[in-house]
Amino acid sequence: MDDTWEGSSESISYKPGKGVFITLMGISALGVILAGFLFWYIPTVGLKNINPTLPYILGVLVLVLCIFVLGGVFVISLAIIRGRDVFHSSRFRWLLVRLFLPIMVMIGGILRIPRIKIERAFIEINNQMVRFMGKRYRPERILILMPHCIQFEDCKIKVTKDVRNCVGCGKCEIADLISISDQYGINLFVSTGGTIARRKLYEYRPDAVIAVACERDLTSGVQDAYPLPVLAIVNKRPRGYCVGTGVDINAVKKAIDDLVAQGSA
Repeated sequence: MDDTWEGSSESISYKPGKGVFITLMGISALGVILAGFLFWYIPTVGLKNINPTLPYILGVLVLVLCIFVLGGVFVISLAIIRGRDVFHSSRFRWLLVRLFLPIMVMIGGILRIPRIKIERAFIEINNQMVRFMGKRYRPERILILMPHCIQFEDCKIKVTKDVRNCVGCGKCEIADLISISDQYGINLFVSTGGTIARRKLYEYRPDAVIAVACERDLTSGVQDAYPLPVLAIVNKRPRGYCVGTGVDINAVKKAIDDLVAQGSA
C-alpha cells in the first residue's frame, strides 16, 4: 500500500509501528550529529588562524548539542515504548515537531516508506506527548477545528462562516459537534483550509486545539501551531480525500476529556 491510497482511514491495513518511527528518529539524529561534526570540522583551520582555542570552543558547543539531541531521542523513544511519560518527555516535543519530522519525511522518501505511515506515527506520538503534559484548560480556552469536507456535500447551508447556521438534518456530524460544543462550552469552527485555520488561531488565541483532518493537513497544522498543544484526530474517508469525510465523535469527546479541567464540563 502506498501514499496514494485514498480509502477510509478506518480500513488502513497498517498501524504506524513504533519500531519504524524510532528507527527513523534515530537515523535523523545521526544525520544531525554528522552535520554538527562537519559544521565543526570544516572551519577548524580558519578558526585556528584566528585563535587556537576557537576550534575547541566550537567543538564543545557541537558536542553539547549532539548529546542533547541523542538524549532527546532516548527519552522520546523510551516514552513511546513504555506508553507513559518518562523524564518529562513532553519537554522534548519541540525536537519531534521542529527538527526530527522534516528529516524523517526526507529519509522515509529515500527508503520508500509511505509518507502517510510516517505522518500517522507522528500524529499518534504527538498526541501522546500532549497528554503527557498533563495540563488542563478551561473549555472556553479550547478550540475545535473541523475541515469543511465534513459537511454533507450537497448541503446548501454555509457553516464555514458560522457553524450555527446548521439546521441539524443529521446527514453529517456537524449537528453532533455543535451539541458537544454547547455541552462543554468550547468554540467550534469549520475551516475551508490551513490559512483560514491559522487565522482563527490568531483570532481566538486558544490554549489548546482539537483538530480533525487528513494526515498531511494535521501534520502541517501541528507544526504551524507549535508550541500550542494540538490533539489531532484523523478523519474518516469512506470516499477518499476532501469529499464526504467524517469524524469519530467519541474520539472528539475523548480529546475534550483529556484537555478540559475537571469540574468544567
